[in-house]
Amino acid sequence: MTAKTDVRNSKSKSRALKGTRLELTLAAEQVFAVKGLQGATLREIREQAGQRNESVIHYHFGSREAIVESVLQLRSAPVDVRRTEMLDQARAASNGMPLSTEQISRCCLMPLAELLLDGSSPPGHYMRFLIQLRVDRAVWRQFRGLYGLGLEACLAALRNCKPYMPVQIVDQRFISVMDMQVNGLAALEQIQHAQGSAFRYDDARVRIEDLIATGAAMFDAPLSPAVLAALDKSTEQARKDEGGG
Repeated sequence: MTAKTDVRNSKSKSRALKGTRLELTLAAEQVFAVKGLQGATLREIREQAGQRNESVIHYHFGSREAIVESVLQLRSAPVDVRRTEMLDQARAASNGMPLSTEQISRCCLMPLAELLLDGSSPPGHYMRFLIQLRVDRAVWRQFRGLYGLGLEACLAALRNCKPYMPVQIVDQRFISVMDMQVNGLAALEQIQHAQGSAFRYDDARVRIEDLIATGAAMFDAPLSPAVLAALDKSTEQARKDEGGG
């Protein structure tokens, strides 16, 4: 793996995403989504893009991590912009009050869901790519802080609306909701590919709205006696560790 600073440098040196570079990026998104970030070979990406030149990937990217970043540049950057827009709109509508969990859940999900609901282009593979990226923690950590800033803002909004809830629970629930939502969208993406023109967008919107509602319910779930007991035990142990006894 290259260092995080190397990934940042590759971004500043990247060429505009068009032509062969765009074709390779879309091919990489598909191959990574199916084979995984480590399971996919550069040859499979090249062949998926219809390229015969064996050095084409090295010429345009130079490394596997640079191809991953190119997918994120293509997909995640505009999703981040959309999330920021939605959060700003939600805050304006809340008149200074903390956002509701429904608003936060919607801001998390809808910018991704809109990629599925856009019928103007063929279905992509980004949701399944995201699952592979979240599983590969070593690669995921290289891009934290570079992409997903909209999600960080959503998490901050959730902490703000749950000041009475332990931060570790808030953070854990946020991760659980994101996993649930991305997996739900990935399933819809796969159905969209399988059904083609028969894909029912109205049914997809029902499932998306339910994912939003389920996310809000997960955020709002009360702390059970078992969770409270586990928190007390964890806090007590932490105090002992700090005290050295």
